[in-house]
Amino acid sequence: MWRRVDELVEGLDLAGDVAAAAEQVAALGREAVAHLARTALGRTGVRRERAAALLGCLTGQAARWACREVERQIETRPLNPTEHMWVMALLRRLDEAASGTGTAAAGPDLADPLLDDETELLLWRDEFAALGHAEQQSILAPILQDGNPAFLRLLETALGLQIAAVDGAIADGLARFATSEALPLLRELLRRPDPVVRKRARASLAALERQGVDIRGVFVAAAESVEPVRAALASVPQGDGRMAVIVARGHTASCVRFAAVVLDPVEAGIANVWGESGITEAEFRDHLADYTETTEQRLVNVDLATAQALVAAAEDYARRQGRTLSPDYLVWRRCFGRPKQPVALPIVFGPACSRCGARLRSGDLLRGGVIAGRAALCARCAAGPLACVACGRPLNRRTDDALARPSANGARVEFLCRRCGRGNGG
Repeated sequence: MWRRVDELVEGLDLAGDVAAAAEQVAALGREAVAHLARTALGRTGVRRERAAALLGCLTGQAARWACREVERQIETRPLNPTEHMWVMALLRRLDEAASGTGTAAAGPDLADPLLDDETELLLWRDEFAALGHAEQQSILAPILQDGNPAFLRLLETALGLQIAAVDGAIADGLARFATSEALPLLRELLRRPDPVVRKRARASLAALERQGVDIRGVFVAAAESVEPVRAALASVPQGDGRMAVIVARGHTASCVRFAAVVLDPVEAGIANVWGESGITEAEFRDHLADYTETTEQRLVNVDLATAQALVAAAEDYARRQGRTLSPDYLVWRRCFGRPKQPVALPIVFGPACSRCGARLRSGDLLRGGVIAGRAALCARCAAGPLACVACGRPLNRRTDDALARPSANGARVEFLCRRCGRGNGG
């Protein structure tokens, strides 16, 4: 009996009549179905994919047998995040088939912490990245087949790896996710350099439109956490224009997540990103204290829209510069979200010298150029004759400890000598 099941798995043509082969397994009885379920949980990618395809075609009593066996197996063996996600999708499909309703009647809760925990998603991504092509495809297959919006975060995380074969599979599979929540993922795919991936993404976009999804916002749609905001902070911009933006969310003080981004308005757009989930609000405040002490930066409270606008502008600038976004950013950006209305920013991405109009580069800042708010001076203009705007004293930036600040209208950089700077709170 088991040998017959193995023969059916080995000889299965995924493009052929899989349902007929599944009926043959079901006809062999409960033990044969249980053996098929154990095969689907095996480590061999190709066999697992074929066994999962057979399980997906089981109905009624045979699907219930398979569901019970899978549940029994996962009770006795530890699952890594990759296996956990794959099994969740498999159980959902089996439960739908067993109930005969087309929707899971009592399947696993898809609001699983792993689906909404950035730390777990990053762990899953790293494990997924280490797998071979065939294993990656076998893991994605049941998730894409499921079509449940709860899995979109997982797929978005996989997109951060920028693997052409993975991108292509997700581009095809998103046609089954008939929801506007799939639009941010399609937007990522439509920006890929691979023309085949873009073509497949356009096909899925058209398929969603035929299913009634309003696709007009595909290039502005953005996913955002529904958790209430507990803090939105930004650091005071440094002389090179860089600043940090931090947003924390959580329903209660006992379970908080935060995301932090360092913005680089001159070159990278987004210089660094990190975060943490599943911490208390007190631990979050400890993180803030450690950050300010280590970096010697001052954090101030800002409204959420300003924090969102800064991060969104940094992302857009990075894309215009042809920069590849950090895979970690694609996981954490949901914590920020995007602004609903235009917001005036305290800095300019891609600043130009307010005297000569030259575009600033990182080399300017190394040679004495300066950024103050939305104004800037290139290295050449910053090395020219300068004077304290308050007392008129000539300044030499090589020898004088001058304070740079934006002018009253924000259009120019002006300087204060040390004495006047102290009198103005510098």
